[in-house]
Amino acid sequence: MNVYFAGSMPSKTYFIFLIKFLLLFCVLYFGTYAFIGLSVEGGRYIPFLKQIDYVSWYRQFLLHSAEQLLKWMGYNAYTRGAYYLYLNGKNGIQLIYECLGIGVLSFWVSFLVTDLVGNIKTKIKWILIGLFTITILNILRIAFLLLAAYKHWISVGVFDHHTLYNTIVYICIIGLLLYYRKKVIE
Repeated sequence: MNVYFAGSMPSKTYFIFLIKFLLLFCVLYFGTYAFIGLSVEGGRYIPFLKQIDYVSWYRQFLLHSAEQLLKWMGYNAYTRGAYYLYLNGKNGIQLIYECLGIGVLSFWVSFLVTDLVGNIKTKIKWILIGLFTITILNILRIAFLLLAAYKHWISVGVFDHHTLYNTIVYICIIGLLLYYRKKVIE
């Protein structure tokens, strides 16, 4: 087991981990936004990238999953176009790029890939567990945000659901990371 700190000075191992983590995070996070910029018509559009547009696929998955959840709850939910989910014809949300959770997904994958403990099989398993958890939390957020607006539980315009979502997800990520580290080190 590697120790990140030796005495009061951060170890060389810690700095190597941190550099690898930050580099991979930047590649995943900014690379996804670069991909978005290149796969959307206009600007520096590359038509081939539309064939492998994982960002649009992920958005559709989130929207249709939230739609299905609301239908299971007895509501008339439906998607319209690539960005919108409506509830009973009265309320709707637009799922823009900032709502996809690209930052938290990138953080999770970057941490596990660059973590100093665990073998590749264990890391892949935990990457999938984390991606699944983050995606489920995002689906719940989308569905309940739309439901809250429909039921007038909150004034959506003054409620910062992004900050609340990120806080909840990062708390879950910290919990998952602690659990992962405990399981791997055992």
